[in-house]
Amino acid sequence: MKFKFSLLVFLLLLALTACSASNGNPPAVLPTVALAEGGSSSPASPVKSGVTASGVVMPAQEAKMAFALGGIVETVNVKVGDSVQTGDLLVELDNTSLRLELSQAERNLREMTSPSAIAAASQVVANARKELEDAQKKAEGLSYKRASDTVIDNTQAEIDLAKQALTRASDAYRQVERLADGDSRKAAALLAMTNAQLRLNSLVAKYNYLTGAPTDTDAALIQARLETAQASFQEAQWYLSALKGEQIPPEATGAKLAALQSAHDAIDAIQQRLDASRLLAPINGTVVSLGVTVGEYAVPAQALVFISDVEHLQVETTDLSERDVPKVEVGQPVSIFVEALNETISGKVILISPNSSTLGGDVVYGTTIELDRPFPAGLRAGMTVDVTFGE
Repeated sequence: MKFKFSLLVFLLLLALTACSASNGNPPAVLPTVALAEGGSSSPASPVKSGVTASGVVMPAQEAKMAFALGGIVETVNVKVGDSVQTGDLLVELDNTSLRLELSQAERNLREMTSPSAIAAASQVVANARKELEDAQKKAEGLSYKRASDTVIDNTQAEIDLAKQALTRASDAYRQVERLADGDSRKAAALLAMTNAQLRLNSLVAKYNYLTGAPTDTDAALIQARLETAQASFQEAQWYLSALKGEQIPPEATGAKLAALQSAHDAIDAIQQRLDASRLLAPINGTVVSLGVTVGEYAVPAQALVFISDVEHLQVETTDLSERDVPKVEVGQPVSIFVEALNETISGKVILISPNSSTLGGDVVYGTTIELDRPFPAGLRAGMTVDVTFGE
């Protein structure tokens, strides 16, 4: 109707101009008439300047949740439309066997770290310390004399006297050795000579020990015993510290320590499998879709619960041209016209995608826009918008 009226005015003015020209008067200047396209009487989008693009209202965060492993659904704690907080238990599979495994593994660990086990480990440390001290003394003897110089000199003097005694006993025996066997004088002389020889042998052996060094074999055995004692003592200390929950170095070793670590690892592994049987909310939001019911089999990797943060909305542009993206920067203010609400709201650019995409043969870049609060009533995810970037 508005268009017909404007056209009528235009034709009337044209007729008047023609009449004026026929009367010899100068032609009148025709006024410019703005015609509304399509004849629509609805308010137009606000006047824009600078770069423009189309966009869509999106939740600031969304989450699609699925089980890594399959199983029978035991509980479903939410329904579509429910608000959830981070960490809320949404869906849980039947995990009875896993809970039993975890209980057994925890019981085994409690036995390994009980007060009696700690007391036994403390006794092992004490025994290992005593063995180490003994081995250290033996090893220290490799570097020091076995006796003082005075003891060695006295032993040498005893050897000299024993040699003299052996000489006298030998001379005495030679005087009677031609006597018949069984003669008491010959027997006494033989016994005296034998005892003198044994005495001398004993003193010589003693002197050799006091002044001599151990053999290579003896030294190797003593060193090996020391190293074994050191390792045993260290491992006993590490194990005791681990039982008490104290910090131990990464290089700590020992069979008992390895068994203790295996017990901890077993609990961790079972707990991970137990955690995988539960879907927990990763964000605050609203459940917008739920594709699971109690008693059915949950297929691995199949999305079952969708959560959307509808309280925090933002805009993502869809057709910002490669020619215009250099004129846009993070922090730049923008004006957003929401077509469905016929309202304009403000915001700012918080992200410019580093990667491009193709739309109808044109190269475009996505941008993310943070909306200023408060949001207009009725603003929802999925609504289309027109974005004008400020200059």
